[in-house]
Amino acid sequence: MADLGADKNAAYVTAYSPSFLTHFYDKYVLGFNMSFMWGCPVDTILLPFFSENFSRNHLDIGVATGYFPATALSRPFRRDSKQHLTLVDLGPNPLRAASARVLSVATATEVRCIEADATEPPPESLRGHRFDSISMFNLFHCVPGGKAKLRALAEYKNLLSEDGVLTGCTVLGHAHAANWLTSLYLRWYNRRLKVFHNWDDRKEDIQEALESEFEEVETWVIGTTMLFRAKRPRQPLVDV
Repeated sequence: MADLGADKNAAYVTAYSPSFLTHFYDKYVLGFNMSFMWGCPVDTILLPFFSENFSRNHLDIGVATGYFPATALSRPFRRDSKQHLTLVDLGPNPLRAASARVLSVATATEVRCIEADATEPPPESLRGHRFDSISMFNLFHCVPGGKAKLRALAEYKNLLSEDGVLTGCTVLGHAHAANWLTSLYLRWYNRRLKVFHNWDDRKEDIQEALESEFEEVETWVIGTTMLFRAKRPRQPLVDV
């Protein structure tokens, strides 16, 4: 979800193939990696964090298999409630997988799918819309571009409603590696597999980007993963 160019767009679509999303993503990426490599378990940390900040008018950016919204909506008190959910992703495969998964557990949900680059201005179809919550879970560590990729925060903050909240999580770079094995794993993902682009990602840079765009910012580092929550988008200064 970055300014990738046609070749890297194709690489992203290839990596997030239907078979990978169906058979491996949840167990390997959300299961093994998050718990044992990045030290931030989904079931006890990330899912409760997502659910706590998941409104009935939600925008999810970087959707993968749709695990987070689908699991939150599968709960009895949410399953049959009125829910508006907009999914944004760079490729069609995650959008199809996430939409189908959500609708399989919450048939009353109104789902809209939009292919878009999160680091570019929101497409015309999103302009003028406001969401009570926006999530960017496991997004930034997959996006190339160094600090520039954090402009996604500036691009999408204006889609929040007045009392809206933006949340997310991202795996940090080698400076935050817990041990030599985590560092080796990060190097493998960045240099060998080239599916991560977070080798130099630092908490301080993400914190600074958040605070430059929002008045209220909370962050936590659990294992090698940074969680963040932001409210009250800053407005540009107007010359008088």
